[in-house]
Amino acid sequence: MVSLRTIPLFTGLTAEELDRLHKLGEERVFKVDTPLVREGETATELLILLSGKAEVRKREENRPEIEHVIGQIEAGEVIGEVALFDGKPRSATVVAIEKCTAFVLALPHLSAQPRLVVNVARALATRVRDHGDEMRATAQQRAAMGDLIVKVIVLLCGYALLVAGLPWLQARLPGSSSYISLPVIALFGLGSWQFIRRSGFPLADFGLGRRHFFGSVIEAIVLTPPFMAALVGLKWAVMQLRPEWRALPVIQFPDLRAQLASQKVLELFIVYAVSAFVQELIVRSALQASLESYLVGRRRIGKAILVSALMFSVNHLHLSFLFAMLAFVPGLFWGWLFSRKRNLVGVWVSHAVVGGFVFFVLGISLP
Repeated sequence: MVSLRTIPLFTGLTAEELDRLHKLGEERVFKVDTPLVREGETATELLILLSGKAEVRKREENRPEIEHVIGQIEAGEVIGEVALFDGKPRSATVVAIEKCTAFVLALPHLSAQPRLVVNVARALATRVRDHGDEMRATAQQRAAMGDLIVKVIVLLCGYALLVAGLPWLQARLPGSSSYISLPVIALFGLGSWQFIRRSGFPLADFGLGRRHFFGSVIEAIVLTPPFMAALVGLKWAVMQLRPEWRALPVIQFPDLRAQLASQKVLELFIVYAVSAFVQELIVRSALQASLESYLVGRRRIGKAILVSALMFSVNHLHLSFLFAMLAFVPGLFWGWLFSRKRNLVGVWVSHAVVGGFVFFVLGISLP
């Protein structure tokens, strides 16, 4: 717990003045999710947070039932200092997100101490300066989000046109639809990289770099095998949908050594691994990482994972509707992996291993 003597607000006060203020005020304990102050209520007190953390929330003007988190208060910071100067109602709600202890002082007692008023003014000036930096960061995020939305719309429109023209293209290209999908993936991968580079944010924010590198790889190594086992069960369940599928083997290529000895399999796996990296760059680094940063609320991570998994699923519609539906499952898994460490390498390793297992061992037909 922070001591009153160490708080900048009380800088310059003598021990006698501090003792007097301590007697005039009181300490209050606030449980988690309990408001310390409420937006719109009359301001009569100044609060100094001694322990815990609190969120600053602001209601929408036309939808007052919706609140947005606009800041965070930590131990040692002041709550409600603006009311000392303008006397207006509280401009925001402050809610405890941890168990909090606050020292509460009535505003008239504060006004009687000129040094305190000066210190409050300094604290307010610091907060205004910090707010300017926050506004710049918000504007930067808004610009980056607008750029992302434009690219996603272009991707979806381009993909819709591709699917509509697929019968015409397949009649004029060699058998595999990968001849179509790989150039498209590469094109949008380049666009995603340009978006990331031009966003103005560090590459680490998009899961690129050394931060959490080893942790993401270790998690991928540990969690991917159980997921592969779950995919075996998923294939068995899908095989029960049609009588002609039930006679097929669950694992079509059990001889892993023979598969690894095949030059063609190795070449296809290398192509797939490169394609997997580009896909994860688009879906995870550009889309999911951006949504995790820009969305607000407690469910923002879940929303980001869901939207990214849907995008990953849609990217496989040209293969078949069933394949796209099944691709949604690993999309959720890799989105969850990415959200834990936010490093692309571990997710890419898992994607490459799972894809190789699905295509070359489990036996789902190659595109």
